Amino acid sequence: MIKNRNCIVKNRGKYGDKCMADGKTKKMRNAVFILGAVMILALAGCNSDMASDSDKMEKEQSDNGSVDETKEAQDYDVLKEGDTAPEFTAELVGGGTFTLSEQKGKVVLLNFWATWCGPCVKEMPAFERLKEDYGDDVAILAVDCMEEKETVDKFIKKKGYTFPVAYDVEGTIGMKYPTDGIPHTLVINKDGIVRYIYLGAVDADAQYGEYKSAIEAALAEGNNGQQEDAGN
Repeated sequence: MIKNRNCIVKNRGKYGDKCMADGKTKKMRNAVFILGAVMILALAGCNSDMASDSDKMEKEQSDNGSVDETKEAQDYDVLKEGDTAPEFTAELVGGGTFTLSEQKGKVVLLNFWATWCGPCVKEMPAFERLKEDYGDDVAILAVDCMEEKETVDKFIKKKGYTFPVAYDVEGTIGMKYPTDGIPHTLVINKDGIVRYIYLGAVDADAQYGEYKSAIEAALAEGNNGQQEDAGN
């Protein structure tokens, strides 16, 4: 079941709060402006020569077996429980990278958040507790949504969190995991299948209990989504 805590920060609901992904950062505002400019140019029929060159380039790429880069900008469907989690590689705070496919065989807790999102910040101690509980047996990753690296670095240093945190300055990872708000958290099983989806948060204690139950259920599946025999 999708845990949809359906409310916004200024309108607290029964289950908790979420922050709307509605241009809170400069990059979100810039993205809207750029998209509008591109649409105006397209409607005006400008740069026909460039369009011809683009068509020619696409044909050459097709002939050469090249990957069409426009695929990176495709629309992604909202994920449902039972879907395969989209692949990504993220740069980590403090160095290194996290690649989802490299976590196969582990349960993954994937969270999307931002420093300006109150409910996101409020639940983060839960991830620290879960890291202490499971160590390397469960992969935890909190992906910051389109903030500058310096902002994220400063926040993590101040809070002293040790669980993995990743940058997504351009929003390329978040694009693959569409949502109408954050925090947005997914529990992914050992085979890369999304098992639980949470939107919004109450507080660290409540979310710790929710996520721990989901992780335990995913761990009990074993590989290939099968329940492990309790006698093994």
